Amino acid sequence: MRTVKFDLAGRTCYLSYTVEAMFQLDEQFGSVQGLVDAIQSSGRDGVSAACRAAAILAEQGELARRSLGYDAEPIVSADEIMASMSPSDVIALKLAIPAAISLGYGREVKPENDEVDLGLAELNAQKKTR
Repeated sequence: MRTVKFDLAGRTCYLSYTVEAMFQLDEQFGSVQGLVDAIQSSGRDGVSAACRAAAILAEQGELARRSLGYDAEPIVSADEIMASMSPSDVIALKLAIPAAISLGYGREVKPENDEVDLGLAELNAQKKTR
């Protein structure tokens, strides 16, 4: 599970950009670019957009945690985020949202086999000792 860890008023939330988050964010903001533009705006509108997006991403992160067998934690709402977040947390939240989206679009590439290139490993070891 790829998430961005975000501390909110002493509570850890995990922001996860899943397929469901993608659809919900598209419904609210029209596109990822629309979301980015909304959270970058200043004032109440930008903070409100960030809180709504964070609530969706945090809900998906919590549902993913539960599916992996972790104990259920409460799902945070946009209103709870807005009420408990300090002004100094706004910038961190506005950076965490695009980071979660980026992680969601990333992919893990696993090698098809477990072969190790011994020559390359030896070359890398020699470079480290220089």
